[in-house]
Amino acid sequence: MNFEITDEIIERAKRVNENYGKILQPLNLFYYHSILYSAECSLTAFEKYEYFLQKQASPIDLVSSLQEAIGHATNLSWYFFNDGGKRKPTEIIEFIKNRSNGFKEEFNITDESALKDRRLRNMFEHFDEKLDIYLLQTLAGTFYPMPKVGKISEIGKKEFDKNFKMLDIEEKCLVILNEEFYFEDIEKEVVRIYEIAKEKSQI
Repeated sequence: MNFEITDEIIERAKRVNENYGKILQPLNLFYYHSILYSAECSLTAFEKYEYFLQKQASPIDLVSSLQEAIGHATNLSWYFFNDGGKRKPTEIIEFIKNRSNGFKEEFNITDESALKDRRLRNMFEHFDEKLDIYLLQTLAGTFYPMPKVGKISEIGKKEFDKNFKMLDIEEKCLVILNEEFYFEDIEKEVVRIYEIAKEKSQI
């Protein structure tokens, strides 16, 4: 399918912006099901993490399941926190903003939501390039290329330790490229959104 933004699409977006300012029925069902899908994928990965935790699985399994859960939560966040970017026609940007704000209102999502954290989206977008910079700017120290279980309280004390991926089980914190992500609130928000989307997606 061609996703080129044509003059006709721009005109349709303009009419929706001027007359409605949000996604109308039945088109909103496509969004509800998409939101439900991302939320369900995230929760499945969180459940996998809990299973691995009980089985005392390897750090690789624990971290990979969490990274998968957070990655799907990141995809979910775009439905509610999207400013449209800068490289699109004004009408399309306004349409995206209206859609995002409309769903935030429907799902009772505020700026306090754990999903708003831009670091989540930024970290997983072009991760390979971030890894490039991370390694280029840290030429000295002790590197841990494999996922490991540790304590975030030790990070500041070991200035030259470079944590590629580290999990603090007690603090419920995943560290990626020395960035800390506390995932308990993320999971709670995903659960809440999942329940709402499940109800709204019923025809």
